[in-house]
Amino acid sequence: PLGGRWNFDHDNRKKYKGTPPVPPALSFARDVSALLAEITAAGVSGFGQIDATAFPWPANRDEALAQLAYFCQHLLSHFGEYQDALHSEQAFLFHSRLSFALNLKLISPAEVINAAVAQFQQQPAQISLAQIEGFVRQILGWREYVRGVYWKAMPEYSQLNQLDNHHPLPQMFWTGHTRMRCLHLALTQSLRHAYAHHIQRLMVIGNFALLSQRHPDAVDAWYLGVYIDAIEWVELPNTRGMSQYADGGLLASKPYVSSGSYINKMSNYCAGCAYQVKARTGDDACPFNSLYWRFLDDKKAHFAGNPRMAMMLKLLADLPADELAAIRARAGEIMADPDRF
Repeated sequence: PLGGRWNFDHDNRKKYKGTPPVPPALSFARDVSALLAEITAAGVSGFGQIDATAFPWPANRDEALAQLAYFCQHLLSHFGEYQDALHSEQAFLFHSRLSFALNLKLISPAEVINAAVAQFQQQPAQISLAQIEGFVRQILGWREYVRGVYWKAMPEYSQLNQLDNHHPLPQMFWTGHTRMRCLHLALTQSLRHAYAHHIQRLMVIGNFALLSQRHPDAVDAWYLGVYIDAIEWVELPNTRGMSQYADGGLLASKPYVSSGSYINKMSNYCAGCAYQVKARTGDDACPFNSLYWRFLDDKKAHFAGNPRMAMMLKLLADLPADELAAIRARAGEIMADPDRF
């Protein structure tokens, strides 16, 4: 392969610290007040917020092509290295915002890939191999893989709940009201823009839902309802499989869960939070920490033969009994009434 490596994921995990500056998002401002009034008159209920005078997404082919050109010219040069970053002041960072147009078939995956590769070939000094590889892999690799899983495994896939999780979603998923700053920011952004990038969906919102053992049906319905690009074939495997591990490992080889340390590593979310990111127990301890260790303890039988989970299960086994009991008690309080936190 070009560059001698199959992927450059190791180069694409930078934390965004305010530079380089993020170009302003391309806007397709249009007034959808009449459409919104028609939907409301029909009695269709919804949630979230919308600025009816400034719908910002490409809604036809010309606008989709304009969005693609803008991404290639202004955002691609930093996409890869910051694709996993989270920042309180940046809803979109260097992401393309093309998923809506792609999933509505306003533009094809081949067009998107070819345009991005052409830009890379024209500007090799400005666009490193890690940037273009990270972008192409998301579409040619992951998106097509998810499509294959959907068509192979449906309809049974939509009912899988291999980890046996049954709690309903907390009210914060519809309001964004929580003292957990990372979750507040990711949920509020989702409700305001009908958008969050993959790490916000996976390692903040989805991570909390899985660690607190929410029912995958409820999680799936929320993701399908909140995100503008959430067509079922692409949303459902990503949510039920990768995010919630409800398929028991058909799509991904391990559950994508973490304590607060990962969120702190990749974001500025933890600064100014009401909770201490390094504490496991106590009133000011980050809820992700106790939830993480309780989740591992509750589900250890599911992961006993998984080599990718062996190290964490070993660390779990080494926890003193009194510390694990305190962790489980703290996590139990959060699981029972998450909106209190």
